[in-house]
Amino acid sequence: MGQVRRMVLRIWARCTQTVEHAAFWLIALYVLNFISIAWLNLHQYGAAQMPVLVTDAVFLFGATLLYVLLLGFVPIRRVRRALFFGSFCISALLAVLELFAIGQYETLIGAGIITAMLQTNPNEAKEFLSMYASGRGLLFSLLSIVLIAFCYRRFSAARRMPFSRHLRTRLFMVVLVLGALSGILLWQTFHSFIVNDSLDIPAVRVARSADTAVRNIEAFEKLKGETAREVTLTANASDTPYVIFILGESTNRARMHLYGYPLENTPGLDAMEKSGEIAICRDVISPETATVAVLQKLFTFADAESDREWYTYNNLIDVMRVAGYKTFWLSNQESSGIWGNVAQLFAERSDYRRFTRLRDSHEDMGEHDEALFPLVDEALAQSTEKNFFVIHLMGGHGLYYMRFPYLFTKFTAADVPPPQDTLSEEKRTEIAQYENALFYNDFIVTSLIGKFAEKDALIVYLPDHGEAVYDNGVFSGHVEEHPTKETLEVPLIFWASPAYRAHHPEKWAAIEAAKDRPYMTDDFIHTLLDLLGIQTEEYDPAKSIVNPAFDAKRHRVVKGHDYDMEFKGMTTGIK
Repeated sequence: MGQVRRMVLRIWARCTQTVEHAAFWLIALYVLNFISIAWLNLHQYGAAQMPVLVTDAVFLFGATLLYVLLLGFVPIRRVRRALFFGSFCISALLAVLELFAIGQYETLIGAGIITAMLQTNPNEAKEFLSMYASGRGLLFSLLSIVLIAFCYRRFSAARRMPFSRHLRTRLFMVVLVLGALSGILLWQTFHSFIVNDSLDIPAVRVARSADTAVRNIEAFEKLKGETAREVTLTANASDTPYVIFILGESTNRARMHLYGYPLENTPGLDAMEKSGEIAICRDVISPETATVAVLQKLFTFADAESDREWYTYNNLIDVMRVAGYKTFWLSNQESSGIWGNVAQLFAERSDYRRFTRLRDSHEDMGEHDEALFPLVDEALAQSTEKNFFVIHLMGGHGLYYMRFPYLFTKFTAADVPPPQDTLSEEKRTEIAQYENALFYNDFIVTSLIGKFAEKDALIVYLPDHGEAVYDNGVFSGHVEEHPTKETLEVPLIFWASPAYRAHHPEKWAAIEAAKDRPYMTDDFIHTLLDLLGIQTEEYDPAKSIVNPAFDAKRHRVVKGHDYDMEFKGMTTGIK
């Protein structure tokens, strides 16, 4: 028993000595690792989740103290100092990079940024920096470097402690106990924050992001290598200078005032319809209920009846390029990731591509779609004789409250119309947030249309799929494996400038004649090419909604469900 007591006392003395001599390393490592966690949680949740942040602050300080104490037991002084200094340098470097990302993108380093860096060769590095690095991000980095260097030179050699040895001994024991208790509390009560990685220190987050980035690149390169490349045109009468495809997200047409919903959430499009500026197709569904699955069909000649992999078919981007169009891909969605690889494939094949932010599928900091406006302006400045734009929105994607700025908060839970007015306040609040997202989406779509008003242009607005928002009282969102009426039904809107209508009155008449035809958007490529006078061997006029040969009797089947037989006549929670 005496030997055990002496061993405990020696360990205790060594811990006390370590705390005295490594106070700077303790504080520095803690601050450098906590600053990004604090920013992320305050940026995402504000003060609403302050208990989580405080709990994690205590846990991290206890964990940092334990790490410093363990390093203190390294017997060789030179090795011990090297480990302290190495830990400091890694933490400082990651903190500087995180502060750059905060200043530049208002986000932290994730798989999207790392993917872009790994995919950028030396010849592209200059362009990458000019595109995605600005003075603000560099200023954040420079100031952080100066501050870290000053603190290191000023305090790293300090030995004086503000408390007596007796008090310090008690304090670090309290910190270790509180840290352990905080860890238990985080695991049991705030486990969701651990799962979504919002409490990761930079080293863990960057390591995970790097692993995700490498896997994303490997999957993307495999997909790219298997994609069909040869495009042969059998006809090309295209002469429209500007063709724009606004690709929306998670938009249920039944929740748009334009399509009869009670709340006035589409004032801009309503006005355009009243003046005859737009043509609205009223019986359109998506071929899938998840973005990746939809894009595989939306941008290729693959459809529900296809008997081989989607990537073996020619795609819209390649066809437009061969037809003489300069192709632009402008996106407010992820630039890489498990849900971004298909879109990235088409973006990579475009002549010009820009993302509002470099991010992975799992990273979403709520960048509003208006961030696309300057990208569109920049792209227009580089337009040529014939131009094809894909503008990919976040639209009505969950989380709904992240899809619109505060200025567009028009509806509240009290505004939700019958029969959903009897739902819980929590559900009605989420419904109101979705309607606000669609209200903002109306502003985005009409503003984008306005940018091409004086040009000879044709614009198509089409979301990837719909969205369920407690229509039957129990479910909000969309699930690929479970298609429903709400997640399938989407708006399809055509707009043509006066110049386009003057040059192609027969095309606009064909669009007007197609407004009530039953249509599934896996055949969208046929429709767009038909409007432009472009044909390939895979083109089929029976699959173009604007063609007199259109097959209106086609069965619209999604995941084994016949939409017209099972869903079309259903009543939902929307009046």
